[in-house]
Amino acid sequence: MEFDYIVIGAGSAGSAVAGRLAESGAHRVLVLEAGGSDRRLPILMPAATYLTAIANPKFDWRLKAQADPTRGGRMDYMPRGKVLGGSSSINGMLYVRGQPEDFDDWAAMGCKGWDFASVLPYFKRAEDNENGASAYHGADGPLSVENLRTSHPLSEAFLRAGVEVGLPATDDLNRPPQGGIGYVQATQRKGWRCNSARAYLWNKRRQSNIDIVTGAHVRRVLFAGKRASGVEYERRGKVVRAAAAKAVILSAGAFGSPQILMLSGVGPQAHLRDKGIGVVHDLPGVGENFHDHPGTAHIVWVDQPTYNVQKTPINYLLYGAMWLFAGRGPGTTPDTHVLGFTRSNPDMPRCDVQYHFTPAGYDLTEDGPILFDRPAVTALNNVHRPWSRGTVRLATSDPKAQPAIQPNLFADERDIRTLMIGGRLLRRLFEAPVMARHVVGEFKPGKEVQSDDEWTDYIRSTAMGIYHPAGTCKMGHDPMAVVDDTLKVRGMENLFVADASIMPVIVSGNLNANCIMIGERCADFVKAAA
Repeated sequence: MEFDYIVIGAGSAGSAVAGRLAESGAHRVLVLEAGGSDRRLPILMPAATYLTAIANPKFDWRLKAQADPTRGGRMDYMPRGKVLGGSSSINGMLYVRGQPEDFDDWAAMGCKGWDFASVLPYFKRAEDNENGASAYHGADGPLSVENLRTSHPLSEAFLRAGVEVGLPATDDLNRPPQGGIGYVQATQRKGWRCNSARAYLWNKRRQSNIDIVTGAHVRRVLFAGKRASGVEYERRGKVVRAAAAKAVILSAGAFGSPQILMLSGVGPQAHLRDKGIGVVHDLPGVGENFHDHPGTAHIVWVDQPTYNVQKTPINYLLYGAMWLFAGRGPGTTPDTHVLGFTRSNPDMPRCDVQYHFTPAGYDLTEDGPILFDRPAVTALNNVHRPWSRGTVRLATSDPKAQPAIQPNLFADERDIRTLMIGGRLLRRLFEAPVMARHVVGEFKPGKEVQSDDEWTDYIRSTAMGIYHPAGTCKMGHDPMAVVDDTLKVRGMENLFVADASIMPVIVSGNLNANCIMIGERCADFVKAAA
């Protein structure tokens, strides 16, 4: 059980780190994944994920946040992938990068080498885009990115409605500057989900220099002084120790990475002592700076069938066959067909509001997503760069207990104001003639929501994070930073973090593509440090 590198977590970033570290064949790599295999129909078939994988304890860790005092004690459901590929195995598959300004801001905060010009080559290196290589896209990488392979007339209506209310149409949502409305690209290969494990690990299973172990629940990182020397994990009731000669890389996500650091004695010393954990290194920023994209749902009843009601046995047979044999049809659908980006204030230099449109009626609840039993469509309205911050802490010293997550989603009321403006514009979009002709009635927010006070009440009572947790092991050089510019844990040796937790400020878009870029970069940092 001696390796050069140990990677904890095979999610979006972890799979990329492990795949790149193992590709030369010169180093022994151990990948520890607490979940199981991703080669399951509910993972591989995109539509099946929404029906049978999300909120299913076989595939989803089903985390639940603490009562949020900023929203009257609401407790958010937080899905996290419980298989190889992590949350890229149950996510919406949207290929969306942050804005160039996001990364330039990171660099301005002191994160050297994280400006957009520096990270763009890593986005391109990872990508195999169906539309070919360009100044902004790659075509030779392991991550397959495809155009939408199914269509619905209401998706086209929504896109045209966006143009009617002033959002410019775009055929590439990832070509700067970010803005406008257009069809998504998805992380799929011929209509099958291309999660990070499929992209980086499937073709390496037969390599003798990489061991991919599932069902391995990490208990703690082991140290020799301040040097990470290995990992202790539990599998099938047995506790196993593995040694790492060169580095341990934590890629357990915005919840798992700070939890494992604290279980290992790295974190706020008062909190660790309170939980009976010996302090290896006092690092007060571990678990701080938690934030997500806060969002609300706009749901309307419509006059034609939508995917949420097309669930008869005949539908399943037809759509399953189309997916299996042609890689087409509703079985390939990502969770969103159309994305829109806009500004809550026209004088702002860049977009701060995002819309996700799905030709299906669903809602995000405290117990997970639910589908409606009548034709409906849903658009999410979310804030790009929220001001509010929460925390992730240990609930107990038990490695298998979920962490204590406090979102504090509206600790800063500026986020409510942005959602209110975004929600009003989204309603205008549904009232545009090309879309309005299909709307039977507005379910949420409901026409009774009009005044500022009514919008505020609606937002506080229904808003939640839209499953994009970030920031809990932030990169930087201030006293609350956890990792440095090379993603090495500050004050420690041979210990790195690579996932959404390192984002000092969350990017302006969905996280998967950005986490894969972070994993690609971390692999280079780790190799350079060896």
